[in-house]
Amino acid sequence: MIQSDAQIFSYNESFCDANFELDVTAIDNLKNGTTHQGWLNFHSMEEKVLIEHAFSHFNIHKVTQKDILELNERPKVEEFEDYIFTTLKSIHRKKKKIKIEQISFVLKENILISFQERHGDLFGEVRSRLKNNTGIVRTRKADYLLYLLIDSVLKGYQKVLSDVQSNIDNTQIIVYKNYDESFFRRIEEYQNELKMLKKSLSPLRDQLIKLSNSRTKFIQDINLPYFNDLKDKILYLFDEIEEEKSDLESMTNQYFAVLSQRSNEVMQFLTIIAALFIPLTFIVGVYGMNFENMPELKSTYGYYIVWGVMIIITIGLILYFRKKGWF
Repeated sequence: MIQSDAQIFSYNESFCDANFELDVTAIDNLKNGTTHQGWLNFHSMEEKVLIEHAFSHFNIHKVTQKDILELNERPKVEEFEDYIFTTLKSIHRKKKKIKIEQISFVLKENILISFQERHGDLFGEVRSRLKNNTGIVRTRKADYLLYLLIDSVLKGYQKVLSDVQSNIDNTQIIVYKNYDESFFRRIEEYQNELKMLKKSLSPLRDQLIKLSNSRTKFIQDINLPYFNDLKDKILYLFDEIEEEKSDLESMTNQYFAVLSQRSNEVMQFLTIIAALFIPLTFIVGVYGMNFENMPELKSTYGYYIVWGVMIIITIGLILYFRKKGWF
């Protein structure tokens, strides 16, 4: 056997066995018994031989097989005679870009099969809890494991949303400190990320509500509160997304208000400068006409008198503007 992109966990309250070197025989040995629970996880869809064998061995309907393999299915929950099928979208950030991945689950009475679209470690914490017997996972049936795996998917949404919130908070500083031409590009980027999160969560919310309200032999009554908890978490994520969208709108309005205020300050400054120079320009214009009969032109102190008048006018206007509170 060689290292594969699949793994099997067999566990109960007293033991946990992990097999990372799978072949068809290992899958055949994973039986739907009552003495232990089984988790068959495919890390990617590249293990085509093992996946096809799992389809056959666990009698997975061709409709379900198609939904698992096509990788573009809308999140759904479907109940068949001997299993429940659930597919959803997980989300994570890679190289500053948000990536969406399809994850599917087939829940039988004591076995859970998960199909991940690509390599990843969304479920590392769950594997650690199984190995170290942390919490109650090894005392419950496979439906509780399904709850933990879906909860791990939702944590991915929470992490991405937290990153968006942090970026929005950092961008908000720009509004108050300095003008940044990239502001609107950032706002549009965050709006698109929130839109992507909401688009992925909307169908997932509907299916989790459906799953939490289902009454089926594959989900024990004792575990139903955990699935209700998933529903509450996803509704909370929706509230957070709406709040961030509102913050972005408010930030945009604040940004325009700051720009308007700065424009008003510039206009006020220019208006004051113009008001100071208008009377001075008038005086200079009058005495620049050079008529012959202008007594002031022949005055010995005419030049200094004009300068004194202009200085007095300038000081007077400045004092007047200060009294009015214009600067």
